[in-house]
Amino acid sequence: MMTETDLINMKISAGKVISESDIIRQLIQEDLQDIQKQRMLEGKRYYEAEHDVRKHNFSSSVVSETEDGECEAADKMVSFRNPNRSNHHCVHTFHRVLVDQKVSYLLGKEPTVSVLGADSDPQLQIYEAFLNRICDERFNDAFFDLAVGASNKGYEVLHVYYDDMGELRYCITPAEECILIYDTNYQDTLLQVIRYYNIIQIKNGKKYVRKKVEWWTAEDVTYYIQNENDMYLLDSSEVYNPSPHWWEILKRDGAEVKKEAHHWGRVPFVVLENNRERSNDLAPIKDLIDAYDLLSSDGTNNFLDLVDLYWVIQGYGGEAASAIAKKLKINKAVNISDSSGRVEAKQVELSAEGRLEWMKMLRRDIYHLGMGIDVDAETFGSAPSGVALKFRYAQLDLKANKMIPKLKRAIKELLWFVTDDYNRRYGTAYDYELISVVLTKSLITNDYETVQMINLSKGVVSDDTLLAHHPFVDDVNTEKVALQEQEEKELQGYGDYKGFGDGA
Repeated sequence: MMTETDLINMKISAGKVISESDIIRQLIQEDLQDIQKQRMLEGKRYYEAEHDVRKHNFSSSVVSETEDGECEAADKMVSFRNPNRSNHHCVHTFHRVLVDQKVSYLLGKEPTVSVLGADSDPQLQIYEAFLNRICDERFNDAFFDLAVGASNKGYEVLHVYYDDMGELRYCITPAEECILIYDTNYQDTLLQVIRYYNIIQIKNGKKYVRKKVEWWTAEDVTYYIQNENDMYLLDSSEVYNPSPHWWEILKRDGAEVKKEAHHWGRVPFVVLENNRERSNDLAPIKDLIDAYDLLSSDGTNNFLDLVDLYWVIQGYGGEAASAIAKKLKINKAVNISDSSGRVEAKQVELSAEGRLEWMKMLRRDIYHLGMGIDVDAETFGSAPSGVALKFRYAQLDLKANKMIPKLKRAIKELLWFVTDDYNRRYGTAYDYELISVVLTKSLITNDYETVQMINLSKGVVSDDTLLAHHPFVDDVNTEKVALQEQEEKELQGYGDYKGFGDGA
């Protein structure tokens, strides 16, 4: 994690101030070599089923050879390739399964967003209804992808911006493209973001890969582009450079009469961390997955290359093996010239029991250390009671709980931008600190036990919380609206009713 102090120290080299181009080049070089960034790419690669086993050539191996008259110390390592050997690769996407399992567990249901005090304040009810419209399927889908990225990389980044129509938008900016700079004292407040990425330039009919750089601060963004001399210069294609976060344009009769620069007062990025250490979910289980892939691939190649029978022939003569095999196939017999010769067919047996037991152990360790649930386990569905099911989810729950506070914080940070935009458009002064975010975990439960518990909890726990945990409710906000409409219809139905004692 880089701080402002680190950035200042970089600006002083050998007692002299270095140029911005030198600073950018050094920052990018160090970032590309950073071990965390390399692990990001590794986690992303394994999620996309590009495992290390794909690089392994099972038809080639390195063997040790000792020439006659030489001691063992003179062994030579020689590459040996058998073109007849199968080279099949078995890839087992445990990492993808565990990541999707965790993220679906956390975000399988849309987050419930409410505003404290909205029950008694009509103005806050308007604010809450607006937030509920914002937190729709697209919102949940964006955070689903954000959580997947954070699980693969350790953290992922969301960028907030205005489109050409002046509408507030957000999208994922890959974390591997971002250098994050935090405050020095607590390393908790994001102060600057440097984003770099490759582009293709065509010059004199040739293609060149160049880097573009965006240096974001709380007030503006400066654009740079790499030239053929590896210098980072201000990008001349940008009309305003530095540029504000957005422009507010006033038009009259279709013509622009005023253009005013604005900024958020903070960098328009939201960071979702996977955990406090910012480590990805692949790190604890990568070696186990690699071992499982190797064992499975090697075993598969052995089976593919397996010959059911092989022949031991003695005293036949000097004919080629192919000719012998052909005669055996046609005549079912061969002539042996030597009286001591023999022909014997041997059955090939490939023992798989030990390999399978070892793979079972690896699989068990992968799910245990990966803190997930192996739904293929023989005992998974054998005990349907609520307590037993919760015990099955214990490891997954512990892992998910590390991300829950990070998710809530990221959601509230995005809603800060949403609230700020709403306040400026409509002249309101809503405080995003009143927002409460509830994540409803998606787990297999005994629905009957859950509904009983909900009924017994009425009056003790808020209705919103009870709705969030009801097995039939996927979206609490939609369900609240549906309940209100149902109540209004029921009241209308009783509008003409006259009770006992009333006149006819």
